Amino acid sequence: MSHQDTEPHAADDASGTVHEKSVEKAAPAGGYTILTGKKLAVVFTAMLLSQMLIALDQTILATALPRIASQFQAFSLQGWVATSFILAQTVFILFIGQMTRIYPAKWILVNSIAIFEIGSLVCGLSHNVNQLIAGRAVSGVGAAGMFVAMFQVLTQVTRLEDRPRLFGMFGAVFAISSVVGPLIGGAFTDHVSWRWCFFINLPLGGVSITGVTLLLKASPPLGADPNKRSWADVLEQTRRMDFVGAILSAGAVTCLILALQWGGNTKPWNDKAVIITFVFAGVLTAVYITWERYMGERAMIPTAIFKTLAVWAILLYCMLTRFSLLLFSYYIPIFYQAARHRTATESGIDLVPLMLSLVLTLIIAGQFVGKTGHLWPFLVAGPIILAIGSGLLYTLTPTTSSAKIIGFQILAGAGTGMGMQNGMMALQAVFRDEPRLIGQATSMGSFMGFLGGTIGLGIAEPVFASELTKKLLAYAPEAPLQVVKESPVAIYTELSPEMIVAVVRSYSEALRVVYVIGVPVAGIALLATLLIPRTKLIRKGPPGQGAPAAEKKNSESDAGEKAENS
Repeated sequence: MSHQDTEPHAADDASGTVHEKSVEKAAPAGGYTILTGKKLAVVFTAMLLSQMLIALDQTILATALPRIASQFQAFSLQGWVATSFILAQTVFILFIGQMTRIYPAKWILVNSIAIFEIGSLVCGLSHNVNQLIAGRAVSGVGAAGMFVAMFQVLTQVTRLEDRPRLFGMFGAVFAISSVVGPLIGGAFTDHVSWRWCFFINLPLGGVSITGVTLLLKASPPLGADPNKRSWADVLEQTRRMDFVGAILSAGAVTCLILALQWGGNTKPWNDKAVIITFVFAGVLTAVYITWERYMGERAMIPTAIFKTLAVWAILLYCMLTRFSLLLFSYYIPIFYQAARHRTATESGIDLVPLMLSLVLTLIIAGQFVGKTGHLWPFLVAGPIILAIGSGLLYTLTPTTSSAKIIGFQILAGAGTGMGMQNGMMALQAVFRDEPRLIGQATSMGSFMGFLGGTIGLGIAEPVFASELTKKLLAYAPEAPLQVVKESPVAIYTELSPEMIVAVVRSYSEALRVVYVIGVPVAGIALLATLLIPRTKLIRKGPPGQGAPAAEKKNSESDAGEKAENS
């Protein structure tokens, strides 16, 4: 590995030269081999391929889902098609984060992409909604591994102060995928088949696996003991993983989401099944916390991560940001299809202002933070703008002008985009001097994000179902309740012209209640920022090395010169 393309973050030898061999040995013990130039470009390209897969799969169903639910006559279960993907990510992301302390992130990424591809194939070949939900869950497991592995690789090969710019480039790929995804999903649904929303992942995944395998070097995990990397040692470390903690957390999250999905949707809130699942979620959470404290350093999430109130505040912020993102991306298309009689493709185009605003804000914020090092202003501004956008979306009616709806979406998207990556950057800043915990701390941040998305969809679905039932009984009591609730498409195919206006009004008012959930979510996120330190990302050496020395080595390595002792 040439000095032009790497920055050795390890101690120099007596001669003042950092040898390539010594760098590779030092990295697992707590140092880094920082990539720059062409080598960084090659590695980052592989990461972008994986990011594109996740982003496409997350957004491509936004416009196709109502049609899919209609074909399977299961509109009330459409929330599970979206939730199963996010739920699987939430359940497995902590466990896979634990694996990053044992296995090279490269091979975790390759295997995760393969699992993701299997799930996509199952979805594309599904014959009923249950098979579709199962396939989405398998894809979610793969996406969890991809997400964790990508963050781990970037942590190993980049400097903290450079990551906001790189995350901004992630935002560029997310921008293209988020804008194109709903359009592709709508086009496939209207003109070919919704199954191609999943089949398209197969060639993309093949390219991604090839790129990662050929372009990315397998580096030992951060914080790993270089003297314990034999197969016997790795197998012993695997045996000592916190499997019990993984099962307890999976059970708690699943029970919580079941309760949220059933309550007010397929079962009343006072139904015994809903109450029991809520109780089990609470009990399993308490048992899980007790178990993690008992396990100490062997825990799936070491208790050392939760060292300050700032960490708790950042985790809460990550959860709430994802909550609002999925809330809008799944329920704005329903408004267009129900209230404006849009096709799936057209509603995908109508969603562009939200997604484009989101990703442009994300990119701009990443570039600004990379240049100035200031995170906190964006963390504060995001919830304020999000609250305004959510409140304005509450005013939507079937007659609201397109210009106003676009403006409301832009505000909601900008508010969400300002906090998405910056929350994770704040978390990495807290643990920059503890590389051994960065992987699991980042996994915890991702877990909270996915949990927020899961809870968001879990809350939105029963709220929407309950409100729609109330509004239909109030405005269109003669309408066939089951038919109308199953699909917004049925409004214009199954109802008489006299009923359409009242049913459209019912849909519109029910969706308004879903959108306004973003206001209290933004308010809580704003309160959380009060506990987040106003950290500035500065050029600083790795653990154990002074900032001045690191600064000199960084500048020398950037210039392609030999690193010297300062």
